[in-house]
Amino acid sequence: MTHGMEHGHGCGTHEHGGHGGMKSHHSCPVCGLAHHACPMCGMSHHGGGKGMGARCGSGDLVKMSTKKLLMEKMKAKIDERHGDKLDAIATELVDMAEEKMKMKKEMWKRKKEMKMRLHEIMAEDMAEGGEE
Repeated sequence: MTHGMEHGHGCGTHEHGGHGGMKSHHSCPVCGLAHHACPMCGMSHHGGGKGMGARCGSGDLVKMSTKKLLMEKMKAKIDERHGDKLDAIATELVDMAEEKMKMKKEMWKRKKEMKMRLHEIMAEDMAEGGEE
């Protein structure tokens, strides 16, 4: 989902939708910048960037489809040539992430234990303070 679509802005700069096909500028309530988002092509033109006010057409869809197909073919070639190395790297990354999660879990456990001990010490101190 594009940034403009996330904030409920429709498309006013493309042929399909908007305000009668007229140019429309929307301000994002989060960042305050102008947005032009198209629900058909998913493009979001932020703050007057390239393609502002451009029409969404079949040429854009063909170009996007061609890029996606090329990316899939490149992925297949890379996997064919370097798949074993990439698998080894992926395994190392997953192992590291799992180790990091275990370390964080242990740290949170120790932090909780420390808080409990501090509360016990403070409770003891308050109880002793009442006797003096």
